[in-house]
Amino acid sequence: MDQFSISSLLIGLGTGLIICLIIWIQAGIKRKHIMKKYVEENERLKNHLNTQMDITSRGSEALRNDINEKQLMINNLKTTVSTLQEKPNRDKLRMLYIYDKAIHLMFEKHPGFATMWVSVLKEAETDYEEKNSGIKPLIRKVFKPSLSVIAAKASSYEEENE
Repeated sequence: MDQFSISSLLIGLGTGLIICLIIWIQAGIKRKHIMKKYVEENERLKNHLNTQMDITSRGSEALRNDINEKQLMINNLKTTVSTLQEKPNRDKLRMLYIYDKAIHLMFEKHPGFATMWVSVLKEAETDYEEKNSGIKPLIRKVFKPSLSVIAAKASSYEEENE
């Protein structure tokens, strides 16, 4: 049998160290490759997150603008509703009652007034119809109370005061 020698021990130890060094270098290369993958994945995820955040912020801003527009519209509608719900003043109803009473008295006291009144009334109606054709009068009709409502209130006012 061969004798055990230091040179063979050193050769074996050197070979083992070389093999360990090669394995260690390969592991380092693998580690760098894996780290590079992780860094690339991290960058990709950061870019994706930034894109998602940009999209979300644009969407939130659009929603905020929409909400502001809706609130402005609601405020305008509230103003319109409160204007439409406003009742005529007592002086207006009083004046309407006085004019109505004066016309009825003229019919009773002056019979000739009736024919003149009918012709003037027809002329006023045609003038009113001419002024109330188109879009603007339609809008005015929506936002002003009708004359029949005022007349009904005037007659109820007359009944209360009698």
